Amino acid sequence: MSNPTLDLLNQHMSIRAFTDEPVTDEQVQKIFHAAVAGPNMNNYQPVTFIEITSQQLKAEITAQVGMKYIETAARYFVVAVDYNKDLIGLTPEEKALAENNIQRYNVLEGGIISAGIALGRAQVAAEALGLGSVTMAGAMKAFELYESELNLPKYVKAVMGFSIGYPAQNPGIKPKLDLDGVLMKDGYHQEQMVTAVMRYDKIMTDYYAQRGVTRSWISNNVRMLTANRDTSELTQYTQNKGFNLK
Repeated sequence: MSNPTLDLLNQHMSIRAFTDEPVTDEQVQKIFHAAVAGPNMNNYQPVTFIEITSQQLKAEITAQVGMKYIETAARYFVVAVDYNKDLIGLTPEEKALAENNIQRYNVLEGGIISAGIALGRAQVAAEALGLGSVTMAGAMKAFELYESELNLPKYVKAVMGFSIGYPAQNPGIKPKLDLDGVLMKDGYHQEQMVTAVMRYDKIMTDYYAQRGVTRSWISNNVRMLTANRDTSELTQYTQNKGFNLK
């Protein structure tokens, strides 16, 4: 039996090319009302979406991170973990205690999970309105621009980029691991996972071949995970924002 919500979830495509058709403020409000209606850590609501409307700044970010779909999207947002809002209204003594706890890793982790939930819901809401979207961890390479241009206070840390607009492409639905690769019972079963991964690797080899690329899921993981990448600046950025990961 068909279910429109499940159909929408199962037909997700990341859109990286957009038309010039504008996305209205009403649409944006509907998207983010749905985004923040979901669960979050302890009801801290530690997520804030910041739209960048300056085309010049979007172009600068695009030049720095190499993602054209930031500059060309109708609307572009920086997704931030935000614990600054939770300090408002506290006494100096309460704030000192709260800040000590905010610096702990599990609080940052909870904020990132909350942001991921909100972002996933925003994508579904956008698609329900006939829009396309793409989420970008790579947009974080422009964190210095976000810091210099967006007036982000302590305990507000950018974690993702999010572009929405009307799709100018139909890239097709990318195959995912079947349920054996994401769902287990009464423990983690390595043999089950190996079987699921090897089966999926063959599917992705064919998927890439149809697009003229010689690659598999495993070879792509090798390419991405073994690259020598210096992330020390991003680690320092996290600490500079007050999250000392202790």
